[in-house]
Amino acid sequence: MVLFLLIVLASASPAFAVDVTEVSPNISNEALKAVKRGLEYHKAKQWSSAINEYERAVALGGRFPEAFNNLAYCYRKVGRVDRSIELYKVAIALRPLFVQAHDYLARAHLAKGNKAAALHEYEIVRRLDKKLAAWLWIAIQRNDPDYYDELRD
Repeated sequence: MVLFLLIVLASASPAFAVDVTEVSPNISNEALKAVKRGLEYHKAKQWSSAINEYERAVALGGRFPEAFNNLAYCYRKVGRVDRSIELYKVAIALRPLFVQAHDYLARAHLAKGNKAAALHEYEIVRRLDKKLAAWLWIAIQRNDPDYYDELRD
């Protein structure tokens, strides 16, 4: 069975949180509901509540890279950068070409002061999305992991 996953980047939300409109039957209905609730909290910058919902989705849904990516972003926003790095890596393991996860992993590495790792992720982003890479490059040059996220708010 071909998995069909329609992803919409919610441009009105901070960090372009990934909104899931349709998902594979392999993702439980309860996990999908938790992601949607998490997304509402995410858009409102209610990071702790979003974390709770995304954690629930991950526990229920298993292989759901968007939930891991959004969860990692929220953890980074509350200062748990090490945890966010772990979760971005899970999202990337589930979908190796997930450009948003590579971008945010670079920003998490930058927040930890690991410019070499940020540059490694930048090279991947550059191959996948030149426009996004240009924004990431500015963030790296400014040593500001939140550069561009703030412009989207």
